[in-house]
Amino acid sequence: MNRLRTLVTRARGVSLGARIPQLANAVLEPLLDRPFGLIHVVEHPKCGGTWIRNMLRTYNGTQVYLADRLVRPHDVIQTHRLYRPWYRRPLVVVRDPRDLFVSQYYHDTHYRRREKNLEIERHFRHDPARPRREDFGAYLEAKLRLRANPPFHYGEFVRSWQYRPRACWVRYEDCLADAAAELARIVRWLGLPVDPDRLRHAVEANRFENATLARSGRARRPGEEDATEFERKGIAGDWKNHFDRRSCELIQRHEGWTLASLGYEPDASWIERFLAEERGSA
Repeated sequence: MNRLRTLVTRARGVSLGARIPQLANAVLEPLLDRPFGLIHVVEHPKCGGTWIRNMLRTYNGTQVYLADRLVRPHDVIQTHRLYRPWYRRPLVVVRDPRDLFVSQYYHDTHYRRREKNLEIERHFRHDPARPRREDFGAYLEAKLRLRANPPFHYGEFVRSWQYRPRACWVRYEDCLADAAAELARIVRWLGLPVDPDRLRHAVEANRFENATLARSGRARRPGEEDATEFERKGIAGDWKNHFDRRSCELIQRHEGWTLASLGYEPDASWIERFLAEERGSA
């Protein structure tokens, strides 16, 4: 009932045709999760869930599901939610929180199809004339205080899913390192047959070059940035180009537990190491 109420609230201003399947699926998903063999790709926004969803969908040969129709058997559903006990086989996609917030920064300030009237705009004003690290630091400080888009912090998301026995954890960086191996691991965990030809096709069809070509008509290689597009850069570690001491201390204060829990940094010593590297390269 709470989920249905939330969807009704979010649906204000949405056309009736789009609202009906959203409300219907709020009821149907828990009932049909097991009999339909649904696959849920669960993430905090900007963790790489779209990429994982698309590889799985291509592997299974299922149609795109964007909550714009009623659920069908074997749909791969990408969502931003805390733990739901009725998920039978959720894939929990995570990413280094430093890169996550850099990606969100560009999504909220540069992405040409970004949502209008974002909550963050009430607390932060992007200033293209400011140095990039300074502008990002101001954004990060505002973003870490808010519970908006999504209505929970990244650490809350990770804690919500931690130690859930039926969840399969997927790290964005592991997919960057070897997408075929990670997809094969996911497919095995889901109990699906592992077909090498289908694996190769699913990975190839959704490589960064092909994803950018399909979305914008121009293929880009990982690292070749377009801040106005959904697939911005496709790499790990870009946070090093945006963080300064202020940003490091902010992320450690708010998401230090997440960095350690997910295996990115065991403690706060990374801050001085990073700043020393920055001074050495200056």
